[in-house]
Amino acid sequence: MPVNMTNNSTHAPPELFQVPRNIQIGVTILAVIVFILAMIGNTLVIYIVFTVNHMRSSTNTLIANMAFADLLMTIDIPYILKWFYVSSSWFGTFMGTVLCKFFHSAQVGSLAASVFSLVAISLDRSFAILFPLQKIITQNIVRFAIAMTWLGTLALMVPVMIATKNIQLEGSEGMICDEFWAPLSPKVYITALIVTAYLIPLMIIALVYCLAGLRLRRRKLPGHKNPTAQKKVQASSRRATTMLITVAVIFALSWLPFQALEMMSRYKSTLILAIPMEAILVIPWFGYCNSAINPVLYVIFSRNYRSEFYRILCREKSLQSRSKAAVIDGYASRKRRYRVTAEPSNLEWDTPL
Repeated sequence: MPVNMTNNSTHAPPELFQVPRNIQIGVTILAVIVFILAMIGNTLVIYIVFTVNHMRSSTNTLIANMAFADLLMTIDIPYILKWFYVSSSWFGTFMGTVLCKFFHSAQVGSLAASVFSLVAISLDRSFAILFPLQKIITQNIVRFAIAMTWLGTLALMVPVMIATKNIQLEGSEGMICDEFWAPLSPKVYITALIVTAYLIPLMIIALVYCLAGLRLRRRKLPGHKNPTAQKKVQASSRRATTMLITVAVIFALSWLPFQALEMMSRYKSTLILAIPMEAILVIPWFGYCNSAINPVLYVIFSRNYRSEFYRILCREKSLQSRSKAAVIDGYASRKRRYRVTAEPSNLEWDTPL
């Protein structure tokens, strides 16, 4: 398959190929770890964004949308793993056909939805830095961006759904869930997919973050006459932007080996022969692991996500901490009433993540 580590890729092993036992064990352990971390992490991200009031910013809403895309990959991991044991074998009935098409196209959907979400996030964050006093990315625009993300994702999934069939081959007793591209061209599809759902989006992300980074380095915040407050706001904005850039860079690096492998298989298949089969089996998992990495990055870089994760996973201690914080905040708020310098608190680029 073009973007799935299944047996019908041009560089995949033949049906009778037996995956080495050490690869089976290693991949199974990795799959279990990735599945658990991705399921818990992305579910908590979605829960936090939609239940915690101060986390409902436009950027966090788009981050939650990307978490949905990562969950799509997460639920596909058991299907990917089963290939290492039973190859393309599947079961019949109408439900078997539906699940066959869904699981084969889910990886395309997750990849596309993730990168489109990253583009929307980069635009949202960059506009907030470039135009700090203007509300450019409104909630309506965020909803529109999410809708377009999934419409574009669906458009890229449809060809795979059409090519995927759950059939019984001659001389075979069981069913085979596989892709049969004729008369469609898998080469054209793969090229279009990599260009539209990897190369172009990443170039857009790199461009807008470069512009935002240049502006962030030399711009002084309007309305902030207090140098200490200005440095604090700029530091907060840099941390948030650094987190989002890191997410984009790790996404690009995670999927780069697999995209390179796919392009070689379509345009220079002789190079595939020089790559050990074990490496070909493992390379796609760099991309699959990305679904579990993102929540970890949010916790590392964002104090708000870190505190909310802690609140949910360690509720008793967190409640005590919040009670202390409430007392401190109350005292601090009383002190702020006597300050003569007022700082604007609604700047877009100071939106907490």
